[in-house]
Amino acid sequence: MAPKRKLFQNLGRPPGARFYTRMLRNYLKIAWRNLLRQKAYSAINIIGLATGISACLLIFLYVGHELTYERNFPDAEHIYRVVSRVNFHGNNDLFSLSPKPLADHLRREVPEVKKVARLAPSFKQTIWKDQVPFLEDKLFYADSTFFQVVPYTFLAGNPETALKAPKTIVISAELAQKYFGGTEQALGKPLQFSKNQYTVTGIFQPEKHSHLLANAFLSMVTREEAERAGKDTETIAQEQNEWIFFAYYTYFTLHNPAALPTFEQKLADLVQRRAVPWMKENQITASMELTVQPITDIHLNNDFQTDISPSGSRSYVYIFSMVAVFILLIACINYMNLATARSANRSREVGLRKVVGAHRTQIMGQFLGESILITLLGLILALAMVELSLPVFNQLTGKEFALSSFLNPNFGLLVLAILLFVGLVAGSYPAFFLSGFKPVEVLKSDKSPRGSNAWLRRSLVVVQFTISLVLIIGTAVVYSQLQFLKNKSLGFNKEQVVAIEMPKADSVTLSRMPVVMQELTQNPNILQVATVNDIPGEKLSRLLLLVEDEAGAEIDKTMNVMFVSYNALELMGIELTEGRTFQKGIPTDAKGAVIVNEAGAKWLGWKNPLGKRVQVTDHDAKVIGVAKNFNYTSLHNPIEPLMILPIPEGSRYLLARISPQNAEATLTFLEQKWKAFAPKHPMEYFFLDDYFNRQYQAEEKMLTVFGYFAALTILIACLGLFGLASFTAEQRKKEIGIRKVLGSTVVEIVLLLSKDFALLVLLAILIASPLAWYGMKNWLQDFAYQVNLSPWLFFTAGLASLVIAVATVSFQAAKAALLDPVKSLRSE
Repeated sequence: MAPKRKLFQNLGRPPGARFYTRMLRNYLKIAWRNLLRQKAYSAINIIGLATGISACLLIFLYVGHELTYERNFPDAEHIYRVVSRVNFHGNNDLFSLSPKPLADHLRREVPEVKKVARLAPSFKQTIWKDQVPFLEDKLFYADSTFFQVVPYTFLAGNPETALKAPKTIVISAELAQKYFGGTEQALGKPLQFSKNQYTVTGIFQPEKHSHLLANAFLSMVTREEAERAGKDTETIAQEQNEWIFFAYYTYFTLHNPAALPTFEQKLADLVQRRAVPWMKENQITASMELTVQPITDIHLNNDFQTDISPSGSRSYVYIFSMVAVFILLIACINYMNLATARSANRSREVGLRKVVGAHRTQIMGQFLGESILITLLGLILALAMVELSLPVFNQLTGKEFALSSFLNPNFGLLVLAILLFVGLVAGSYPAFFLSGFKPVEVLKSDKSPRGSNAWLRRSLVVVQFTISLVLIIGTAVVYSQLQFLKNKSLGFNKEQVVAIEMPKADSVTLSRMPVVMQELTQNPNILQVATVNDIPGEKLSRLLLLVEDEAGAEIDKTMNVMFVSYNALELMGIELTEGRTFQKGIPTDAKGAVIVNEAGAKWLGWKNPLGKRVQVTDHDAKVIGVAKNFNYTSLHNPIEPLMILPIPEGSRYLLARISPQNAEATLTFLEQKWKAFAPKHPMEYFFLDDYFNRQYQAEEKMLTVFGYFAALTILIACLGLFGLASFTAEQRKKEIGIRKVLGSTVVEIVLLLSKDFALLVLLAILIASPLAWYGMKNWLQDFAYQVNLSPWLFFTAGLASLVIAVATVSFQAAKAALLDPVKSLRSE
């Protein structure tokens, strides 16, 4: 067939795959040539997108980690625990612990339950290896059914039988390596504790991505045998039926997960049939509600007292997710601004393509393809940036992320979604704008036929700097609040106080303690010593007390309690407004005296607190003093009523106030005395101020992350501003040359070119300030004590942004102003 006839027969046929392949190849070639032709703009675009994408990937890595706690357990969404809400006289307490009798009743009376298991935390215990003591934490007593409910991966042993016998223990792979040199060597071997010897019956792989951060599980029957020792059958039975003794974390699974509503109803019925009659019989005025919590909800929904580990923050997950989106949006805006600003350079190309028959959709496809290509290059660079920044990011977040995390299918889909999102969003408006040029207009002139895109560029610059300013102001507010929290007077002195964790009390320890304390005070660098059961900064116990009201009647009240020794209040600098502190020379103070804080006296309605009667568990006492209010918990919370009691026996902490001079020598002295006092227990200590400030770790983390990403947003915004300023200077090169010929100075030209950009940043400041004020005011509502949002803070943040933006633009403006006007006019 003749070529001409073949050509005419092919006309009108729909193009095939080969045609589209050639067209795509052509578009890629053109896109690559444009990248190489405009190296500076391409570099700005790619670096800006890479910075934004890398920040976004890091944040979503963290967010994904926070949202997937417990997911490593098989069927994690069908594992639950029972939590408790108790109301004592208007006081609502939320406990992650559940009543002591609950598990037995669930086994016997609720057929929907497949398996139920109790978990109880243990104090730190000393484990011996080759005559060397090691103090271990994260130890738990667990029922034999625990591993059938929470299915840890076993490396050795049988999870169904490992904890059935007394004095058996299941240890983590790390402890197996530490004490036995490996998993295989550990199974069946004895592990020597201070008072008991346990047999290793299993080794498990610990889950770091869980609220259950455990080093070992000890058999629950061991704990129960110790609790029953020396008690008669009646006493044991009474203790087993104490419904307000919240002793265990209770986990369970169901035969059929769909039966959860039925189980919840039966759980409520169980409280009415068992707990309510028991409380009435024992004259306890309280109400109780037991509810179900999936373990997958624990990490981000944890408002409970006495939980196993610190929780995450759902609000911070939302905040960081918004920051990631904002950073990505700023990077996209950069691309859109630069692409539309350079429209005049591409206008003839668009016009020629339309003349030879290109449709608007084809031209849009070309520009979108260029956008995706640039985004792909930015993504590749972003992954390299993520790899380089991961060590620092891990240090900031306290996690152990690796680039291999992106091999996870979910993260792979996230990366693909980011590529398409950025490529399409960043390229959509430039593609739509450029493809709309009319051939006649653009071929008559090398200028863009429309000036209407200038308002959009200005708007996008304002959006960029508004987002950047909100993050900068937010960072400044978080920093100010954190400094306020750390420096506010708490009503006690936490500085230079060393807290040493005491071994479990026994008769020998108790008898030697006064001698050791006397020896410590002989060191001139140790100013005071005392023992306590509770310290500021930790969750205190709550006790049901029978107190005398102002009219002389007795009422039940639940209050926070703190157990201290005779001189502990003086050591911590806690002042009294009335009465006296505990005194060793008054025998009745050992059990018959209490001190209430001002908030407690007010809450109880006491106008004259001294001498009021308080029944504490099994004995009566009288109020001998009123402590001035002090913040014994973080400043997230107001000061709550508190009852201070003398330690009945033993203590958890030895406190020593030391001189700031020769601190290292003093600590060495303390260690030497500790070895003589408790040679079987290694000395574990911390400073009280560090311990108290740990309550603000979430805010510390937020400040650091906000600071870094606020800096990134301003960097990305300035990159775009730099590109726009460069383009503006190029477009106004002739004007600048004429002005110089007519006598304009370099400073005048710099001001001329910088003025418009400065006005845009000022507009962004006006928009960002109320937005930041509203957002940070809401954030500060989480604190009982708040820093004032000073106008100077907003002014300083705005001024800093303005200076950075003007400096960025002025660099390009000065560069243009210094060009020889003759060359500028000749090139035109």
